[in-house]
Order: sequence, then structure tokens, then C-alpha cells
Amino acid sequence: MKTIVYNAHQIQITNGLKEQVKYDGTVVWSGHTWAGGTHVFRVKEDGEDVDYEVEQGTRFFFVWTVVRRNGRVIYTDR
Repeated sequence: MKTIVYNAHQIQITNGLKEQVKYDGTVVWSGHTWAGGTHVFRVKEDGEDVDYEVEQGTRFFFVWTVVRRNGRVIYTDR
């Protein structure tokens, strides 16, 4: 599991048989993406709508992740 903290909010990304993306403990996406994909969700932060994108892919036996907040990268291990 990967955990990203940004502006006191937490995004948890779980890979494996049950893939999930959680935002502050709430599941915002659940499913399977064998070859990777992009998961988009919108939340309210301090009264403002914020769009997040969680993009994942694989390279050999490694799963890489890029997280964007309103189009700006806030995390990458790609």
C-alpha cells in the first residue's frame, strides 16, 4: 500500500487482488486494472472542489504511481 499525505489529507492506494483508492479513509475507487489505468475523483477541501487523478501502470514487476491534484503532480514514483 502507498500512502500520500498532502495538505493534511491522506490518499491510500492498495494494489493486488483488491485494488482501492481511499481519500481520508473513504473508498473513492475500487476494482481491477491489470495493466494500469487512471482513477479520477472529486472531493471538497476547505469548501473548494478539488480533482484528483491517480494514474498507475506496471513496468516489469514494479507498479508505478502518479497522483495529480487539479492537474499538478503531487506524487510520483514513476
